[in-house]
Amino acid sequence: MVHQFDGPALEIVLTAANSAAQAWYGYDQGVISGILIGSDFLKTFPQTNLGNLGGCLLAFLFGDHLGRKNTLRVGAVISAIGAILQFSATTFPQLIVGRVINGFGNGMTSSTCGVFQAESVRGPRRGKLSVIVVLHNVVFYCLGSWITLACSFSTNGIQWRLPLALQLVPAFFLLSLLTFVPESPRWLIMHDRVDDAQEALRRYLGKGLELDDQAVLLELASIQESYRIEQQSTISFKQVILGRDRSRHLGRLFLGCGGQFMQQFGGINALNYYFPIILTESLGLDELLARILTGCNATSYMISSGLCFWMIERFGRRSLMLSGLGLQGLAYIMVAISVALLSTAPSQWGAVAITFLFFYYAAFGCTWGMVPWVYQAEINSLAMRTKGAAAATATNWLFGFVCTQFTPTGIQNLTYRFYIIFAAFNLMFVPVVYFLYPETANRTLEDLDEYFDTDAHNPVIITFSDKATKSTARPDWAIEAEHGRAAEVERRKTGGFKGDDMFIEHAEVDTNTT
Repeated sequence: MVHQFDGPALEIVLTAANSAAQAWYGYDQGVISGILIGSDFLKTFPQTNLGNLGGCLLAFLFGDHLGRKNTLRVGAVISAIGAILQFSATTFPQLIVGRVINGFGNGMTSSTCGVFQAESVRGPRRGKLSVIVVLHNVVFYCLGSWITLACSFSTNGIQWRLPLALQLVPAFFLLSLLTFVPESPRWLIMHDRVDDAQEALRRYLGKGLELDDQAVLLELASIQESYRIEQQSTISFKQVILGRDRSRHLGRLFLGCGGQFMQQFGGINALNYYFPIILTESLGLDELLARILTGCNATSYMISSGLCFWMIERFGRRSLMLSGLGLQGLAYIMVAISVALLSTAPSQWGAVAITFLFFYYAAFGCTWGMVPWVYQAEINSLAMRTKGAAAATATNWLFGFVCTQFTPTGIQNLTYRFYIIFAAFNLMFVPVVYFLYPETANRTLEDLDEYFDTDAHNPVIITFSDKATKSTARPDWAIEAEHGRAAEVERRKTGGFKGDDMFIEHAEVDTNTT
């Protein structure tokens, strides 16, 4: 019989499993950025990252049917097959097929692990534990950079086969750890498995709790009532697209996708994949020094990302996003100035450029490196959470791919002006975040459903005077609404529920549209 972890021990196992899922993404970037300057043969690797979009699409279509655990299992197996094809490749087509297959699995796992984490852990700890999951993206990016550097001294296939083979390690840990964790309680409620959801909540909410513990019953009732309201507000897809649904599904999906779009056009993948090339071609460093600095930068990036664990609940998602954009914009401006003046004093301005490249990573690591992944798993409703996270992750992969395609040409032809582009993007995103992105720290996922309920009269645009939406403290209305949902469940259980109490969508429903 599988050991029944609960409370903090279960949180550790769950976080470790989801961290293994996230590790693939970062490790892939760390390995590829090092391989790119070691062999022209492997320079086409970034072009196969569109396989990750296919994986996100699979999660979008089948994630709610498979469940969070099974989606991660299937993704891990697919990624493992892709890894085996890559490190055992004897021909270029086999290598490319392996990259694409690995991408499908990676897309499934990276778009699902954040949802599983957010739906399962306690609200006050959701941000910190989700950061730990995303942090493994950066840890394995760092690890991949150093492993690639170590293997670069080899003159045979080990130079690239060993780094690619080590992708199997996260797969092994993910598949092993999933055995010990229950399914997401919110997914179980969505599939009418209330008893299983109650047992899962008992284990997730604390150590040694009984099934009838007040905390378990309150959380169960709140989730049930929130999902009941959501189900009763279901209307046609056309009306969702037109923004006529009470739950504002489309707007919430766009917020998650927008966060990932802004992350990529903030300039991260332009550096992640081509950091060694920027050092060698823009700044004139030799290959070995470029590799060493890439590893040092990855280590600094990892440390700064770890700081987000202490910052994300204290300062909130909004503050980190806004401050990150300002600091990243400053970094790119200084890099542009340094590259423009490089010919006047190569050593001095080269050092300035490297300093601000490191500064960019440090600022990104504790802000935009973490927050969009956490935010996309929080912001969507239960029925849309898998689809929303898959769409957001697909946005990350798609626009990361776009950035990697124009970066080499930009570095070569635009010189310092290339870095001004990303500086401008970072600064343009500031008002977008300020006026459109509500705070999610210290809220339950059902609090966010209440916030986006059009009957709550919360405007789409966040005004300067709207302190509750921008505060990290849980609003009073959220606490009152939670108790109201629990009371409604109790009222219906005791026979007080009437048919005319049922929620009716305000919009005209087109009965001919499915």
